[in-house]
Amino acid sequence: MDPNPRSYIHGVMIKTNNMKKWSNNYKDNAFQCNRNSGFQMDVNGFRISIQFGPGNYIADGDIRFRTEQDVPMSVLHWGTDTAEVLIWGRDNIAIKWDRGDEVIGWVSSDTVARLIGCLASCPPDFDPTAALNQIADAGW
Repeated sequence: MDPNPRSYIHGVMIKTNNMKKWSNNYKDNAFQCNRNSGFQMDVNGFRISIQFGPGNYIADGDIRFRTEQDVPMSVLHWGTDTAEVLIWGRDNIAIKWDRGDEVIGWVSSDTVARLIGCLASCPPDFDPTAALNQIADAGW
């Protein structure tokens, strides 16, 4: 048993014995990889996190429920058909989806592309939350 259990979700690492957090507030790079099972990227002042590893809201139940957190680090290629998405606004606060959550799961690659396109074309003074929700809802 690991003496320092960890949880990794959207760039936040929590160690139970020695609390350490990674968050969007401390990002230094436009792209960031997360344990070989996801990534974050800057888009037009927003930050999007796409995660597809153990514990994430993805369609592959074997990966989601029965795969250890560190397994993606031991393989050369890792992938799934759906991903979990979180988007931080220009104010560095996670947007809320229609269902009240900060993340949406079981998102197809086409829907992720549409979400990124929406963020990329968003005018500086516009809140894209309604448009992002429309894209996500259409992907269901």
